[in-house]
Amino acid sequence: TVFNTGADAGQSVFHAHLHLLGGRNLAWPPG
Repeated sequence: TVFNTGADAGQSVFHAHLHLLGGRNLAWPPG
């Protein structure tokens, strides 16, 4: 599974989703 690492995979996917889904809508400075 991709989530074998847990934290690493989770953060990677989370950031990707923020950039794709919320990045443009919220327009906040990405950490």
